[in-house]
Amino acid sequence: MFRILKPGGRFTISDIVVDRPVPNYLIQDTVKWSNCLSGALQVNIYMGEMVKSGFLGLHQIKCLPWQVIDGIHFLSLTFTGYKLPMDPAADDVQFATLRGPFRRVLDERGRLYERARPAPIDRSTAQLLQTPPFHDLFLLTDSAAPLTASDPRWCSIQPLTVPCVWKGDYALFTGPFLGVEDDDHHVYLRGVPVEICSKTLTVLESSPYRRHFAVINRASGHDQTAVQEASCSSTGSCC
Repeated sequence: MFRILKPGGRFTISDIVVDRPVPNYLIQDTVKWSNCLSGALQVNIYMGEMVKSGFLGLHQIKCLPWQVIDGIHFLSLTFTGYKLPMDPAADDVQFATLRGPFRRVLDERGRLYERARPAPIDRSTAQLLQTPPFHDLFLLTDSAAPLTASDPRWCSIQPLTVPCVWKGDYALFTGPFLGVEDDDHHVYLRGVPVEICSKTLTVLESSPYRRHFAVINRASGHDQTAVQEASCSSTGSCC
Protein backbone atom coordinates (compact mmCIF):
# COMPACT_ATOMS: atom_id res chain seq x y z
CA MET A 1 0.00 0.00 0.00
CA PHE A 2 2.80 2.41 0.85
CA ARG A 3 4.53 1.79 -2.49
CA ILE A 4 1.50 2.50 -4.66
CA LEU A 5 -0.11 5.28 -2.63
CA LYS A 6 0.57 8.82 -3.84
CA PRO A 7 2.41 11.17 -1.43
CA GLY A 8 -0.20 13.02 0.59
CA GLY A 9 -2.66 10.13 0.31
CA ARG A 10 -4.15 7.89 2.95
CA PHE A 11 -5.41 4.35 3.36
CA THR A 12 -8.39 2.96 5.26
CA ILE A 13 -8.63 -0.71 6.14
CA SER A 14 -10.94 -2.91 8.21
CA ASP A 15 -9.66 -6.15 9.74
CA ILE A 16 -10.03 -8.52 12.68
CA VAL A 17 -7.58 -7.89 15.54
CA VAL A 18 -7.10 -9.40 19.01
CA ASP A 19 -6.45 -8.06 22.48
CA ARG A 20 -3.78 -10.68 23.30
CA PRO A 21 -1.66 -13.25 21.40
CA VAL A 22 -3.57 -16.09 19.72
CA PRO A 23 -2.40 -19.40 21.27
CA ASN A 24 -1.06 -22.26 19.15
CA TYR A 25 -4.12 -24.48 19.56
CA LEU A 26 -6.19 -21.80 17.80
CA ILE A 27 -3.50 -21.09 15.21
CA GLN A 28 -3.67 -24.77 14.24
CA ASP A 29 -7.47 -24.63 13.86
CA THR A 30 -8.06 -24.46 10.09
CA VAL A 31 -11.75 -23.60 10.50
CA LYS A 32 -10.93 -20.52 12.56
CA TRP A 33 -8.29 -19.58 10.01
CA SER A 34 -10.97 -19.58 7.31
CA ASN A 35 -13.13 -17.44 9.62
CA CYS A 36 -10.36 -14.79 9.77
CA LEU A 37 -9.78 -15.45 13.48
CA SER A 38 -6.68 -17.58 14.04
CA GLY A 39 -4.46 -15.34 11.92
CA ALA A 40 -5.53 -12.13 13.64
CA LEU A 41 -2.78 -9.83 14.92
CA GLN A 42 -2.64 -7.77 18.07
CA VAL A 43 -3.36 -4.07 17.51
CA ASN A 44 0.11 -2.92 18.60
CA ILE A 45 1.81 -5.34 16.17
CA TYR A 46 -0.53 -4.55 13.28
CA MET A 47 -0.22 -0.78 13.58
CA GLY A 48 3.47 -0.99 14.44
CA GLU A 49 4.27 -2.75 11.18
CA MET A 50 2.30 -0.11 9.26
CA VAL A 51 4.41 2.64 10.88
CA LYS A 52 7.60 0.73 9.99
CA SER A 53 6.39 0.77 6.38
CA GLY A 54 6.29 4.57 6.48
CA PHE A 55 2.68 5.40 7.34
CA LEU A 56 1.93 7.98 10.04
CA GLY A 57 -1.11 9.13 11.97
CA LEU A 58 -2.68 5.69 12.30
CA HIS A 59 -5.93 5.94 14.23
CA GLN A 60 -9.24 4.21 14.81
CA ILE A 61 -12.30 5.04 12.74
CA LYS A 62 -14.51 2.37 14.29
CA CYS A 63 -14.01 -0.61 16.57
CA LEU A 64 -16.69 -3.22 17.30
CA PRO A 65 -16.73 -6.48 19.28
CA TRP A 66 -16.56 -9.47 16.93
CA GLN A 67 -16.20 -12.67 18.92
CA VAL A 68 -14.79 -13.99 22.21
CA ILE A 69 -13.05 -17.39 22.19
CA ASP A 70 -11.65 -18.78 25.45
CA GLY A 71 -11.37 -15.28 26.88
CA ILE A 72 -9.60 -13.86 23.81
CA HIS A 73 -11.41 -10.84 22.39
CA PHE A 74 -11.53 -10.56 18.61
CA LEU A 75 -12.45 -7.06 17.42
CA SER A 76 -13.43 -5.59 14.09
CA LEU A 77 -11.17 -2.55 13.74
CA THR A 78 -11.39 0.03 10.97
CA PHE A 79 -8.44 2.42 10.94
CA THR A 80 -6.71 4.86 8.65
CA GLY A 81 -3.27 6.43 8.18
CA TYR A 82 -1.31 8.79 5.95
CA LYS A 83 1.61 8.82 3.56
CA LEU A 84 3.11 12.27 3.97
CA PRO A 85 4.35 14.12 0.87
CA MET A 86 8.12 14.34 0.45
CA ASP A 87 9.00 18.03 0.51
CA PRO A 88 12.74 18.71 0.13
CA ALA A 89 12.26 22.46 0.53
CA ALA A 90 13.57 24.22 3.62
CA ASP A 91 11.25 23.89 6.58
CA ASP A 92 9.46 26.87 8.05
CA VAL A 93 9.36 26.34 11.80
CA GLN A 94 5.90 26.41 13.32
CA PHE A 95 4.65 25.57 16.79
CA ALA A 96 2.18 22.90 17.86
CA THR A 97 0.39 23.16 21.20
CA LEU A 98 -1.46 20.14 22.56
CA ARG A 99 -4.95 21.18 23.70
CA GLY A 100 -5.90 17.87 25.38
CA PRO A 101 -7.72 15.84 26.55
CA PHE A 102 -4.41 14.00 27.11
CA ARG A 103 -1.88 15.65 29.42
CA ARG A 104 0.98 14.34 27.25
CA VAL A 105 1.39 12.28 24.07
CA LEU A 106 4.26 10.55 22.25
CA ASP A 107 3.98 10.63 18.46
CA GLU A 108 5.13 8.00 15.98
CA ARG A 109 8.41 9.84 15.39
CA GLY A 110 9.28 9.83 19.10
CA ARG A 111 8.37 13.47 19.78
CA LEU A 112 6.78 14.21 23.16
CA TYR A 113 4.09 16.88 23.47
CA GLU A 114 2.78 18.20 26.78
CA ARG A 115 -0.57 19.93 27.05
CA ALA A 116 -0.42 23.73 26.79
CA ARG A 117 3.32 23.81 25.98
CA PRO A 118 4.20 24.90 22.41
CA ALA A 119 6.65 22.60 20.62
CA PRO A 120 8.58 23.57 17.44
CA ILE A 121 7.66 21.41 14.44
CA ASP A 122 8.78 21.11 10.83
CA ARG A 123 6.65 21.45 7.70
CA SER A 124 5.84 17.76 7.29
CA THR A 125 4.70 17.48 10.91
CA ALA A 126 2.53 20.56 10.45
CA GLN A 127 0.90 18.89 7.43
CA LEU A 128 0.17 15.79 9.50
CA LEU A 129 -1.28 17.75 12.41
CA GLN A 130 -3.78 19.42 10.07
CA THR A 131 -5.38 16.06 9.26
CA PRO A 132 -8.09 14.24 11.27
CA PRO A 133 -8.01 13.55 14.15
CA PHE A 134 -4.97 15.71 14.95
CA HIS A 135 -6.55 19.03 14.03
CA ASP A 136 -8.90 18.82 17.04
CA LEU A 137 -6.04 17.99 19.43
CA PHE A 138 -3.49 20.67 18.50
CA LEU A 139 -3.21 24.39 17.88
CA LEU A 140 -0.76 25.37 15.13
CA THR A 141 0.80 28.83 15.37
CA ASP A 142 3.70 30.78 13.84
CA SER A 143 5.02 31.74 17.27
CA ALA A 144 5.10 30.05 20.68
CA ALA A 145 1.82 30.76 22.47
CA PRO A 146 1.28 28.69 25.66
CA LEU A 147 -2.28 27.86 26.72
CA THR A 148 -3.68 28.53 30.16
CA ALA A 149 -6.36 26.54 31.97
CA SER A 150 -8.75 29.49 31.58
CA ASP A 151 -8.49 29.34 27.79
CA PRO A 152 -11.65 27.78 26.28
CA ARG A 153 -9.45 25.74 23.92
CA TRP A 154 -7.89 23.93 26.90
CA CYS A 155 -9.35 20.40 27.22
CA SER A 156 -9.10 18.33 30.40
CA ILE A 157 -11.36 15.58 31.78
CA GLN A 158 -10.77 15.00 35.50
CA PRO A 159 -11.89 11.77 37.25
CA LEU A 160 -14.69 11.95 39.80
CA THR A 161 -13.67 12.05 43.46
CA VAL A 162 -15.68 8.97 44.47
CA PRO A 163 -14.74 5.39 45.38
CA CYS A 164 -14.08 3.15 42.39
CA VAL A 165 -14.67 -0.49 41.52
CA TRP A 166 -12.99 -2.90 39.11
CA LYS A 167 -15.43 -4.77 36.90
CA GLY A 168 -13.07 -6.39 34.40
CA ASP A 169 -12.92 -3.47 31.96
CA TYR A 170 -9.79 -2.96 29.86
CA ALA A 171 -8.99 0.08 27.73
CA LEU A 172 -7.31 -0.42 24.36
CA PHE A 173 -5.82 2.79 22.98
CA THR A 174 -6.19 2.94 19.18
CA GLY A 175 -5.44 6.62 18.61
CA PRO A 176 -2.81 8.41 16.49
CA PHE A 177 0.09 8.22 18.97
CA LEU A 178 2.48 5.59 20.28
CA GLY A 179 1.45 6.42 23.83
CA VAL A 180 -0.64 8.88 25.85
CA GLU A 181 -1.17 9.85 29.47
CA ASP A 182 -4.42 11.09 31.03
CA ASP A 183 -4.97 13.48 33.95
CA ASP A 184 -5.01 10.61 36.44
CA HIS A 185 -1.52 9.56 35.27
CA HIS A 186 -2.62 6.39 33.49
CA VAL A 187 -0.28 5.60 30.61
CA TYR A 188 -1.76 3.88 27.55
CA LEU A 189 0.47 2.39 24.87
CA ARG A 190 -1.19 1.89 21.51
CA GLY A 191 -2.74 -1.55 21.22
CA VAL A 192 -1.82 -2.68 24.76
CA PRO A 193 -4.86 -3.37 27.03
CA VAL A 194 -4.85 -1.59 30.40
CA GLU A 195 -7.18 -2.63 33.24
CA ILE A 196 -9.28 0.34 34.34
CA CYS A 197 -11.63 1.08 37.22
CA SER A 198 -15.15 2.50 37.04
CA LYS A 199 -13.96 6.12 37.42
CA THR A 200 -11.49 5.80 34.56
CA LEU A 201 -14.12 4.13 32.39
CA THR A 202 -16.35 7.19 32.87
CA VAL A 203 -13.49 9.44 31.73
CA LEU A 204 -12.77 7.33 28.64
CA GLU A 205 -16.45 7.27 27.72
CA SER A 206 -16.52 11.07 27.55
CA SER A 207 -16.67 12.60 24.08
CA PRO A 208 -13.03 13.83 23.86
CA TYR A 209 -11.65 10.37 24.74
CA ARG A 210 -14.18 7.92 23.33
CA ARG A 211 -13.04 7.97 19.70
CA HIS A 212 -9.47 7.03 20.68
CA PHE A 213 -10.26 3.89 22.67
CA ALA A 214 -11.90 0.48 22.47
CA VAL A 215 -13.12 -0.97 25.78
CA ILE A 216 -13.45 -4.70 26.40
CA ASN A 217 -14.60 -6.62 29.46
CA ARG A 218 -12.73 -9.77 30.51
CA ALA A 219 -14.92 -10.57 33.55
CA SER A 220 -17.20 -12.98 31.73
CA GLY A 221 -19.03 -15.13 34.26
CA HIS A 222 -17.74 -13.15 37.24
CA ASP A 223 -20.29 -12.32 39.93
CA GLN A 224 -20.50 -8.54 39.70
CA THR A 225 -22.55 -8.37 42.92
CA ALA A 226 -19.43 -9.46 44.82
CA VAL A 227 -17.42 -6.47 43.59
CA GLN A 228 -16.61 -4.03 46.38
CA GLU A 229 -15.90 -0.33 46.20
CA ALA A 230 -12.28 0.65 46.85
CA SER A 231 -10.63 3.89 47.82
CA CYS A 232 -7.97 5.26 45.49
CA SER A 233 -4.41 5.79 46.65
CA SER A 234 -3.28 9.11 48.09
CA THR A 235 -1.76 10.02 44.73
CA GLY A 236 -5.17 9.74 43.07
CA SER A 237 -4.20 6.86 40.79
CA CYS A 238 -6.05 3.62 41.33
CA CYS A 239 -5.68 1.58 38.15
